[in-house]
Amino acid sequence: MTTLEVILATLVLLLVAVSALAFYLAILYHRKWQERQTRAFEMGGRQVRGDMYQILGTFASLEDYEQVILLSTTSKQASLDLLGVKNDELHFIEFKKRGAQLQTPERKIKRLVEERKVKYIVKDVELPQRFEVEERGERS
Repeated sequence: MTTLEVILATLVLLLVAVSALAFYLAILYHRKWQERQTRAFEMGGRQVRGDMYQILGTFASLEDYEQVILLSTTSKQASLDLLGVKNDELHFIEFKKRGAQLQTPERKIKRLVEERKVKYIVKDVELPQRFEVEERGERS
């Protein structure tokens, strides 16, 4: 074999090895992408089911309580679903699927209530004295 043939054979082997490695990495990436897609889909399904449990639980609670106080939050993972007033008691209510465990923030709320570390706080709020709304001028 000539030197040129040896160099070309080495380049071909190197090209085959690099192609095989690229193919293997592409397969691994595709599998991880599929796993992530599956997990995302499952998480979305759990979120929808959790919302359904909360809605059904809230409606069922309307008959059980004198007052049902819905809690509004921007957090999707709030640690409390609603408050209920019944027979001189205030109930902190969290809806869970039967058998589901409380998450760490929910356990913290439960512990604080059980330890009676609960306060009723009134905050005074004042509107600013001057509030303006102006029409935006046309831009050039």
